[in-house]
Amino acid sequence: MDAIRAACAADAQRLCAGVQPGEGRIVACLKSHKDLLSDQCKQAASLMANPGGSSAPGAGASPSAGVNMPASVPTSRSTAAKSHPAAPGALSGTSQGNPATHASAGNQEKFTERIIADTEHQGMRVATIHLPDKWSFESKVEWHYNWIEYPLSYSAHAENPDNAEAYFQFPLLRMDYMDVAPQLRQYTRGNQTKPGERMPTGAISFPPQPPMQAMTMFIKKVRGNVTNLKWIGEQDLPDLAKPLNLDPWPGQHGVAVKIGYDLNGEPVEEAFFGVYYISKGGNDAKSVGQLQVGAGMIQQTNWGFQALQSFRAPAGALDKRMPMFCVIAKSMYINPEWVRLSKAINDKMLADFNQKLKEGYDQIRASQAMMEETMRQQAAFQASFDKQEAALRSSGGVDDSWLRDGGARSAADHWDDLIRGVDTLPDPSTGGTTQLSNLGQYHFTDGFGNYRTSDDPNYTPEKVGEVGAWQLMTAAP
Repeated sequence: MDAIRAACAADAQRLCAGVQPGEGRIVACLKSHKDLLSDQCKQAASLMANPGGSSAPGAGASPSAGVNMPASVPTSRSTAAKSHPAAPGALSGTSQGNPATHASAGNQEKFTERIIADTEHQGMRVATIHLPDKWSFESKVEWHYNWIEYPLSYSAHAENPDNAEAYFQFPLLRMDYMDVAPQLRQYTRGNQTKPGERMPTGAISFPPQPPMQAMTMFIKKVRGNVTNLKWIGEQDLPDLAKPLNLDPWPGQHGVAVKIGYDLNGEPVEEAFFGVYYISKGGNDAKSVGQLQVGAGMIQQTNWGFQALQSFRAPAGALDKRMPMFCVIAKSMYINPEWVRLSKAINDKMLADFNQKLKEGYDQIRASQAMMEETMRQQAAFQASFDKQEAALRSSGGVDDSWLRDGGARSAADHWDDLIRGVDTLPDPSTGGTTQLSNLGQYHFTDGFGNYRTSDDPNYTPEKVGEVGAWQLMTAAP
């Protein structure tokens, strides 16, 4: 065991840096990455398992053993997938091991570690990935602190300088679609986002599509300008999320599509893989001011793709090079410290968003309560004046005939109207006058004791469906 510890120390540091020592966890980690162990570690483990020395050093585990080699994307839709590529899930999967070497086409291919850094957080290491030594590599980690549904965007791109081989990781594809009940659509007309546009939450507005059609749509978006594009085949991979070590999301379903096109005058093939997801939910019943919104009247669909990635190679070479691409994909190792940082950022953004949402509802309810209290006070004030006026009219010493025969009104009368919040108007239905609330500037009557009031200069009762012949009333002099 001491010999194994000494021989495998570097492997443990390289492959299991994030594993807590003790209770056999390091050994279990090394076993799970047996195809990526160094020759000296394999040899020590082999001698322990075969003390008689019956096995040759390193026997029992070739450099490519244990790599999940996907079946090539078929040209026939009826061909079933027998294995899937193992690749990182948009920085959300379980940490993977890192290869040192990989046998490809009978030659030893040297891999080196590349670092993915979060430049917005002091260059903190987000993850590492291993690529062939001479390949170029670039990655981007972007934070969008105002996008509550899509705060983090990650992408990476690696290429072989000697030929058309390349490896692409695309950002998470997040789509949202809102279906609003017909009676509520009048409130959303000015705020609707057009299909394909990014919403304030960061997601893209688009109605949901089935997995294969959605993947086809994505490929047309990212490869729509290539020369001589052709569709070679597609493959249904319903369980792709599992080998990609993705966290469970609703409706996960993997798909793959293989295309061909010309790159710099030479034919190439590219296979796209992704895990489709979709979830639907309705709103709870809400009371916002005087507006009552029943449960389920607003339906939101969240959908898109996780772990979007593609492998490219010269035409005819893609299937043969798939094991090498799988080693690249499996080599992704995510820094646990950065995972904790990103979770803390997400939690803070969500808490701030929910607080602002609550404050918005509280302000609406407070405004509604204030308006209702003002209306109650006005009604009580009006009732008090009506009571005093009734008492005054019923006393024997008051002559109010001028209110009924159109006599001139004094400045005190107009001041009284202003205090009481009314307008005095000639009323053709009684031959005298009537008083209506001055909250509206324009008053209408149908001559039968019915009245309508509005502040809209273009308003007439007929325009809003009222029956009868309505006339505009003028204030009494």
